Amino acid sequence: MQRITYTSRPLGRLLQTSQRINLCRGYASAASKHSWRPTRQTAILAVTGIATTSAYAAWKMQTPVYAEAPSNVFAGSVEDPSTKISFPIFLNHGTEWKRLIGLGARQVSFLSINVYVLGLYMRSQDIGTLRKIEGWENFDKTEFLGKEDLALTLLKLPFDISIRVVPCRATNTQHLRDGFTRSLLQRMRAESKDMTEDEEKDILDGIKEFKGSFANANIKKDTEFIFTKTANGELLVEFEGKLMGTVKNKWVATNFMMGYLNPTKPASELARQNIAEGFEKILDEKSA
Repeated sequence: MQRITYTSRPLGRLLQTSQRINLCRGYASAASKHSWRPTRQTAILAVTGIATTSAYAAWKMQTPVYAEAPSNVFAGSVEDPSTKISFPIFLNHGTEWKRLIGLGARQVSFLSINVYVLGLYMRSQDIGTLRKIEGWENFDKTEFLGKEDLALTLLKLPFDISIRVVPCRATNTQHLRDGFTRSLLQRMRAESKDMTEDEEKDILDGIKEFKGSFANANIKKDTEFIFTKTANGELLVEFEGKLMGTVKNKWVATNFMMGYLNPTKPASELARQNIAEGFEKILDEKSA
């Protein structure tokens, strides 16, 4: 077996440190059934830690731990075929309305178990502007699905873009948080060879800030999370209309969205395909 040489960079130090850390209970449970060796991913997850007590206290004051799920039937809605969960075509988000581009279920394992449904939303005026952007004025669905370029161009624009997430079954914030974090870490590893040590540290700090937005809580089926990449590059994390946290890291905001739009192991291929179809249809309209 190839011997791993650790470096002085943040990712290397995390791996070295992880061998001296007692992993959290989730990994301990898994280790009871399977042999385990420390990996780059588990090292980072162990070091970044779970949500802080202060984040929990602040969020708990706003939202009950067991929030009642609202009705998932909306006037003017689209139903996800695999889960029968409905998403509104127009989402009233804060003081503005956003239009549904596309949606789909995140599925795991070879059994295709549904975890949650997600939908991508944009403001109609931003869709109108997008029609004038180079590369988007003659939208090519095949290019969008085959390369990251168009999605990255979209996310660099000063638009508010939201992803609405609705769990298909009862779960908890820790489970969802760790899934979102794994996606960010996968993106970071793929780009780490082109990063400086300072850039790595800045991104890891941003991921830690993102994890700190999630207080430990049980989540009912059909409740609502909304993640928004803002026009100035921040990531807003909301649950049931309450702000859980704001991540002031442009890389985290962009790559949270890219976790659903990239052509290599997206979190939901069903959603990515439907989002591409939605862009193709909407951008071909005379007005959004």
